[in-house]
Amino acid sequence: MDIRSVQKTGDMKYLYLPTKWCKDQKISANSKVMVEQMNDGSLSIIPEIREKKVKNIRLSIDDTDFDVIQKLIVACYINPADSFRISLKRDIDPIEMINHNGLVSLEMVEIDKNQIVCESEVKVSDPESLLRTSIRKIKNVLTIMMKNYHKELIERYENEIDRNKLLISKAVIGALTYHSPTRLKMIELHYIGLISTYLEGMTDHLITIEKEEKEFLQQVMHAVGMLQDIFEQIGTLDHTKALGFLKSANEIDTPLVKDIKTYRKRRVKKYLVNVGEVMLDWAVTKEVEK
Repeated sequence: MDIRSVQKTGDMKYLYLPTKWCKDQKISANSKVMVEQMNDGSLSIIPEIREKKVKNIRLSIDDTDFDVIQKLIVACYINPADSFRISLKRDIDPIEMINHNGLVSLEMVEIDKNQIVCESEVKVSDPESLLRTSIRKIKNVLTIMMKNYHKELIERYENEIDRNKLLISKAVIGALTYHSPTRLKMIELHYIGLISTYLEGMTDHLITIEKEEKEFLQQVMHAVGMLQDIFEQIGTLDHTKALGFLKSANEIDTPLVKDIKTYRKRRVKKYLVNVGEVMLDWAVTKEVEK
């Protein structure tokens, strides 16, 4: 590693490029280089000016299973491509496909006969804000479930939470592949992506719990409320707060699995415990970075 001193002239700061590197890259006094800020805050000096390549995904599949097609669409959507086009073996019903498993939440995805097309890349710059929004929406779902159990409104919130999880995945992949700028560190994106996935999975089970299970729902509400408080001031996260949330998740009733209802209650708790474990990992990482 070559350590160099930063020079200063007026308000401008600079340093000299290594002589050997300039010679190897044929850098002269008239050369131009590209300086790119990486997601971890470091600078990369590239010896030639590179134009951003347009990334267009073109795929063809023979499978007609809607579940398979949907998973491929989501994989294309969350990756940093400027556009994608999926050609199918046969024409499909656009209404049936769009409504399948909440696929309607993917904006800019169009279906035309046997073609599924997205012509514009959706960029997400603040996954942390999206996660905070999802946590608030989960609290709203719990409130509705314990009061009037408005099924249509609950389903709408669930779709929005699913969509936020997809956009967070897109932001994380975009940052990791250096296609999307972000103020967050890579490790923070990793933790946010995990928490988002666990909360989305938890919600899928949560909305099947009957409103008569008020005590269970109140316990979940308490844990989610603690999580919201933590994320409102995520910069102050420490092991004490993380352990407090993990304890709250562990204290949720754990019924024996006798039927699908008790299984779903156990899954809700398990997902929240998983979130607590990630929060604790995150808190310890913050200690290491001090």
